[in-house]
Amino acid sequence: MKLRLDLKFDKGLLLAVLVLLALGVFVIYSGSAFQAEKLGRPSYFYALSHLERVLFAFGFLLIGLFIDHKAWLRLSHGLFLLGLFSLVVVVIIGVAAKGASRWLLVGGISMQPSEFVKIALFSLLSARLAALGDGVKDFKKGFVNPMVTMGIVTILLLLQPNFSMAMMVVGTTYILLFTAGTRLKYLFLSAIPFVVGAAVVAIAAPYRLVRIQAWLHPEEYLEKGGYQLYNALISLGHGGLFGTGIGQGTQKLGFLPESYKDVAFSLLGEELGFVGSLVVLLLFGFIIYRGFSIARNAKTRYAKLFAVSLTASLAFNVIFHVFVCTGLMPTTGQPLPFISYGGTNLLASLLSIGILLNISRPGTGSRIVEEPLKSTEYFARYI
Repeated sequence: MKLRLDLKFDKGLLLAVLVLLALGVFVIYSGSAFQAEKLGRPSYFYALSHLERVLFAFGFLLIGLFIDHKAWLRLSHGLFLLGLFSLVVVVIIGVAAKGASRWLLVGGISMQPSEFVKIALFSLLSARLAALGDGVKDFKKGFVNPMVTMGIVTILLLLQPNFSMAMMVVGTTYILLFTAGTRLKYLFLSAIPFVVGAAVVAIAAPYRLVRIQAWLHPEEYLEKGGYQLYNALISLGHGGLFGTGIGQGTQKLGFLPESYKDVAFSLLGEELGFVGSLVVLLLFGFIIYRGFSIARNAKTRYAKLFAVSLTASLAFNVIFHVFVCTGLMPTTGQPLPFISYGGTNLLASLLSIGILLNISRPGTGSRIVEEPLKSTEYFARYI
């Protein structure tokens, strides 16, 4: 009887994630076979490597699932400080690739600390906002202090530079503050300088300005950043309604760079077509829906806010990747969660899912002491 109780969690959420993980293995095999053989490796080289990473990353999901989420509350300050330290180290001695220093080499393995810093940041902000109660409406406590904390992380991300990750952190923080009950006028008024600042940052660096021009006119900037988008759009168009079939796409044959990484959705769209792509998007939509449902049913402020931030962060990741592949925003290099070739994003995404599953379990977080929820609180009304 105890075993049954321990295994009570949102199985629908887990099943949707497992389906996407399985699909990702096929997509990566299809997209990487040509590249692997070109390098003199077996056609299944990258797919097998990814499968090994999936199995390893699944351990992170189990950690999130079976460790009571109260642990993240207790460790939030320490994990955040550790995350800040890692971001500083990345800026100083990070491994550079494609003009950015976003990775650290640990034991011969390259990892991107910012993926885990997001989780630590949102855990800390959730803990602070939950502890405020009605004080969340105070300008300094409920708005300035969280924004300063977020600003420190954002600045370190921009120094790498990692503009897309900074945008996701800012966007998720705004959703978190709105959910917690921060006054809307503070959020709306502060959004103006953020939008202006983002526009200035976007055009200040020459390489980002060229990237924007390549986004607007990819066919005219094939040699300056437009090549990948140009072929990503061709790949999507080639898929038609039902796709060419898994393994039958042609853009991956030397035309679409890293088709199993940064533009996995385009490869998926070519081989599964509009119908298959829609099914995949519906699966992601279901995952996001279940994440917010878990937040709605959580028993504590901290769990509600943490679940909201983890879900929103995952949603932004999906949106950014799909928007890049469809030409709705400039190239950012964000992978498609659970499907793109495995890395730090896979580890962080599965850990986030594990934490959401833990929050969905009855009895977890029961030792978190908070004041009773009030019906007038924003997250009681909107989640």
